[in-house]
Order: sequence, then structure tokens, then C-alpha cells
Amino acid sequence: MSLTERAGAFCVTSLLVGFIMVALPAAVQAADAQWRPTYDVAMRWVNFIILVAVIVKYAREPIKDFLKLKKSDIVSELGELETEKARIISDIKSLKNKGAENRVHFQELKNRLIAQGETRKQQIVDQARQQSKIMLEESRRKMENRIIQAKAGLKMELLDLAIDQAMAKLPSVMNAGDTQQFLDDYMSSLHA
Repeated sequence: MSLTERAGAFCVTSLLVGFIMVALPAAVQAADAQWRPTYDVAMRWVNFIILVAVIVKYAREPIKDFLKLKKSDIVSELGELETEKARIISDIKSLKNKGAENRVHFQELKNRLIAQGETRKQQIVDQARQQSKIMLEESRRKMENRIIQAKAGLKMELLDLAIDQAMAKLPSVMNAGDTQQFLDDYMSSLHA
């Protein structure tokens, strides 16, 4: 059916509906006094049919085009959202992998630091032992030196005491001949 034939059919249908709308109230009014509610219901249906016919006739193609456009927009938007979702999921997986790698790296770093700490601790303990050995050895030498000094001091005191006692006793025991004998022995030991 061509466009002009459709337009003609629509005009005929419109005239027929218009005639029925004009003639029906007069016929219904003459027959019954309760005609108004029935007329209102009938007119609602007629108006609905006219509205549907107008929408089908003139708005069908634009509505189809509009719905197709919306469909394509929604499909493209869904595609973009799916792409974004895939990118976000890959980012999340990447971050999870990096997190796992970071945990492994952190554990390795922690183990390395603990090992270095243990090594450093052992070095400090060894140094402390060496220093304590050195200090003990130094203290032992100092004590030995003090003992040697104390022995030398004691010998000197004993010698002084012996000389003092000898000086106190010798004048009463020794006479002039003994003194001469000591001098002669001393002189002969010098010549020898």
C-alpha cells in the first residue's frame, strides 16, 4: 500500500469515527436518559483507538529509530563498562600480584635484616670477648708490675732495715782492725 492510499484510508476512517461521534450522542440521547456513562466509556475507547492509530501511523518509525538509537547507545555503553570492568579486574589482579611480591620481598628483607643483626650481634660479642681478654691481660700485667714493684720496695725496706740494724750492731762488734781488713779486701777486689 502506498503513502497516498494510506492517507486516504486514514481520512475515511477519521470521517467515519467523527460521524459516529456526532450521531451517536443524539441517537443515544433519544433512546435513554442514562446514556452519558455509556457514551463516556465508548468515547474513551474511540479516543484510545484514534491515539493508537495516530501513534502507529506517524510515530512508529521515529519511535523505532529512537529505540534503536537508545539500544545502540546502551550497547556501546555496556561495552565500555565491560571494558572498564575488565581493566579494573586486571588492575586488581596486578595489585594482588604486586602485593604478594611485596610480601615475599618484605619477608626476604626481614630475614636478611635478622641475619645481619645476628651477625652483628656475634661480632659485638666477639669484640667484647677480645676486649675483656685484653683488659684481663692488661690488668694481669699491671698486677704483676705492682707485685714486682712491691717486692722491690719490700727488698729496699728490708735492705734499709738490715743496714740500719747492721749500723746499729756493727760499731759494737767491729773494731779498727776489722775495718782495715774490709778496706784491704775491697781494694784487692778492685785491682782484680
